Amino acid sequence: MNDDAQGHEAYRITYITLDEMSLHFETQVAFEDADGELVLREAPTLPDERRALRELIRQAA
Repeated sequence: MNDDAQGHEAYRITYITLDEMSLHFETQVAFEDADGELVLREAPTLPDERRALRELIRQAA
């Protein structure tokens, strides 16, 4: 992520998809830019986040 989000509240959004073999994670960071426009930037899904989400999915199954 670049400096566009500095000084702004930002939210991480993680999407999970499942194919025949495994889970796939895609994470974005959402924030408002200086003009008040919503900006989405791709971001890595953190390893701890992946582990926690996998565990939640296992518990729900």
